[in-house]
Amino acid sequence: MNDPLPTLRPGARVGIFAPSHSFNPERLQRGLAVLESWGFEPVPSPNLNAEYRWLAGTDAQRLSDLQWALSDPGLDAAWMARGGSGLGRLLEGVDWSQVRRRPVVGFSDGTSLHIALRQRIGLAGVHGPVITSLGDTTDAESTDALRALLRGASPGEMTGRVLIEGEASGPLVGGNLAVVATLCGTRDQLDARGCVLLFEDIGEHGYRIDRTLRQLASAGVFEGIAGVALGEFLKCPMPADDTLDVILREVFGELGVPVIADLPVGHGPANRAFRFGERCLLRAGADGGRLSWEAPLV
Repeated sequence: MNDPLPTLRPGARVGIFAPSHSFNPERLQRGLAVLESWGFEPVPSPNLNAEYRWLAGTDAQRLSDLQWALSDPGLDAAWMARGGSGLGRLLEGVDWSQVRRRPVVGFSDGTSLHIALRQRIGLAGVHGPVITSLGDTTDAESTDALRALLRGASPGEMTGRVLIEGEASGPLVGGNLAVVATLCGTRDQLDARGCVLLFEDIGEHGYRIDRTLRQLASAGVFEGIAGVALGEFLKCPMPADDTLDVILREVFGELGVPVIADLPVGHGPANRAFRFGERCLLRAGADGGRLSWEAPLV
């Protein structure tokens, strides 16, 4: 898990696949233009433009493209076109024995894929923007950090706000809160023991966030975690007499672990990429919250 991912150099062939929702073609083209400006060659999956209901194709089409993206020997990396939902239902159909070691980039619904890659076959993905968000980002720091990460650099330090003081270290795992919850009771339920657990989400009411966190606690996902790093919770309305901080302190305060919030990770303009499962150091003290990396990736 500490071995560096293969780095991407000019000329790298990047497989573009859509395992979840269908996407806006114009947004996809803007994201592909960014990859091309970095010297990469985007390679569309065979069924990339398929549609079925709200999904980017039938389960069979999306599974075929997912297997292609993870296994085709002619690709150097795989990159999700969009998130949404639908990826989790494909995981049992993947032939994991054929998966090759390469950067697999995405977030949101891609959380389930990152967890499966790590827990099933010990491979690390890259938690970062999907193609349709890459071309629309206004945060140059996130884009620059992603490009550097793919070339083998450290993700760099992220700063946040302290909710519960302390220090912790361990592999950084997690992702979208709602997606992590959907894996409870499945083969891919997140095993976060000894890890720093990261969550972000979008469009979830406060009561749903509370309910989801309580579900994860009851399912044992929080057992043995070292710390909590929270990204952005975008467009998440709270009751008039409550705040997200109250919910988070109630849930995580019972665990006795340090917690920092407001990291630049999630569905907003700032979405800093990181290598899923890379060891990090979390510091939450009087001088603020910091998430850094114990060792460079190369």
